Amino acid sequence: MPDREEFYDNPDVRAKYSARRTQPDNPNETLERPIFLELAGSLNQLDIIDLGCGDASFGKEALLQGARSYIGIEASRAMVDLALAQLTNTSGKVHHERVENWKAQSEQADLVSSRLALQYVENLEPIFQEAYQALRPGGRMILSVEHPVITSNFASLAEGLRTTWLVDDYFKPGARVHQWLGHEVTKYHRTIEEYFNLVATAGFQLERIRESRPQPQNFSSQQEYERRLRIPLFLFISARKSIHASPARDRT
Repeated sequence: MPDREEFYDNPDVRAKYSARRTQPDNPNETLERPIFLELAGSLNQLDIIDLGCGDASFGKEALLQGARSYIGIEASRAMVDLALAQLTNTSGKVHHERVENWKAQSEQADLVSSRLALQYVENLEPIFQEAYQALRPGGRMILSVEHPVITSNFASLAEGLRTTWLVDDYFKPGARVHQWLGHEVTKYHRTIEEYFNLVATAGFQLERIRESRPQPQNFSSQQEYERRLRIPLFLFISARKSIHASPARDRT
C-alpha cells in the first residue's frame, strides 16, 4: 500500500496536486488555512516544529510574521526540495525524515503544528508523545486532518465535482486505500473520539475542536460556498501542555 512519502514523490501526483492547489476556491485556501491560522493566533517570537510540512509554505508565512525559528519534518524527498526552495533566504530548516521517526529535543518549541498530514500515519500515539516532549510548558499543538466523516469511506469519491458523500464503517478504524489524483494512496481513519483520546493520553489539555465550517468571505463562488456547507472536510484540534507540567527528563 503506497504511503504519503511514495505518493508525493510521484511526479504525476505532484503536478496534479499543484494544479489542484491553484484552482479557485480550493478547500486548502478557503477552509483549512483560515481556520488553522485563526487557531494559531500570533506566531511572533515562537519556535515552531511542523510535522509533515509539505512545501513549508506555513514556515515561510510564520517567519514573515516574526516566528523565532521554524523546523519542518517531511518524508517526501520531492516535498523537501520544494520546502528548501520556499525557505530560501530565511532561517527556516527542513529535516528529511518520516514523522514516525522524529525524536524531539526536550522543551525546544512553543508550537508543534501539523496540517493535513497525520491521516497518512498509522500510529499517532508516539508522535503525540514526542510533540508533548518537544513543547515548553504552556506550549501548544495545533493540527488539522481530513475529517473522519471523509476518511470513513471513499466509495463516493469520483473524478470531477463531488456531489455526494457516503459515511460508512465510521466505527471501524484503520487503513483506507483509495484513488486520489489518479493514483492509489493509503490513509488511516479515526473517529473524533479517538483523536480526542490520543491527545489526552499524551498529557495535553484540549482547548478547541473546530470543523471546517465555511465563511462566505473566503469564497469567490456562492455556489461553491453553498456546497461546502453540506459536510465538513477537515477537523482541527488545539491542545496545550500545562504551564505547570513537570520539567522534561533528559532521555539521553
